[in-house]
Amino acid sequence: MRNLRIIDREAQQIDYRLNILGVRVWRSACQLIARTDGRWTSIGPKHSLPIDIPHDEPSLREAGSDTLRLTAWQFEQEHPGTDIRAVLSVEKSFETALGHHN
Repeated sequence: MRNLRIIDREAQQIDYRLNILGVRVWRSACQLIARTDGRWTSIGPKHSLPIDIPHDEPSLREAGSDTLRLTAWQFEQEHPGTDIRAVLSVEKSFETALGHHN
């Protein structure tokens, strides 16, 4: 099974990857990424942290067409125990997440 949480200490970024979409996180921002031709490419605008991931049905409906928030929510659903919510909400420091292995 491929690693779905990719840490790049040199670039100071963490990728949370699903099948074709994912979220790339830096110290104070995040961005949607997509897999094209086997490579992961940034798409769309960068968003400043913190980001609120939907946590229940009403907040999921409110997220509507916000692909970044929906992708983060889907990652969390598919990977219980992930730290994506804590990292995007800045409850967990980026430095701690960057040093965390899983």
